Amino acid sequence: DPSISEVPRSEGHRRLDALVGLWDTHTELHLEALGRAVEADGSVEKTWTLGGRFLREDLAGVGEDGEPLLGLGFLGYDPDEGRYQGVWLSTGALGMGIHHGRWDGQSILFEGEEPAPGGRRRFRATLTIEGPDRHVLAQSFRDLRGVWAPAFRITYTRAEPG
Repeated sequence: DPSISEVPRSEGHRRLDALVGLWDTHTELHLEALGRAVEADGSVEKTWTLGGRFLREDLAGVGEDGEPLLGLGFLGYDPDEGRYQGVWLSTGALGMGIHHGRWDGQSILFEGEEPAPGGRRRFRATLTIEGPDRHVLAQSFRDLRGVWAPAFRITYTRAEPG
C-alpha cells in the first residue's frame, strides 16, 4: 500500500532506531517481598513494523518468579501528543501493560500500569540509550507503603553476529 510509506517518521521515531537489532540481556529482579534477588540472562530482538511506525520487541527472559518468560511489546511515538506509547504482553500475566513516556534529553521516562495479583499496579520506568550497542531499562513499582521501590533492571548489549 503506497499510502503506508507516505507518512514521514518523526524525530521521536528516529530516536528508537538505536534499539533495533538482536540483544543479549542481563536482568536483575529485586524481589524484596520474597526476600531474594534474581539475576538471569536472556535475549531480545527488536524490529520495526508497520512501515517503521512501531518498534516490536520479542523477549525470552525470566519473570518475577524466576521462571522463564516470553514477552511481546510494541513501542511507538505519537508526534501529535509528543509522547511515546507502548504496550507489553507476556506469559507472566493475563492482561496487558500500558505505558507512555517522554524524552528528557537523555532517556525516555515512562509511566504506566500493568497486571498484578489482585488488580493492576502503577509503575515508572526509565529507558536510557547509552550508545549504539547498549541500553538499560530500569523499572520501579509502588510498594505497600506507597513508596517507589526498584523492581528490575535490564541491561541490553548488542549481540555478536553469528
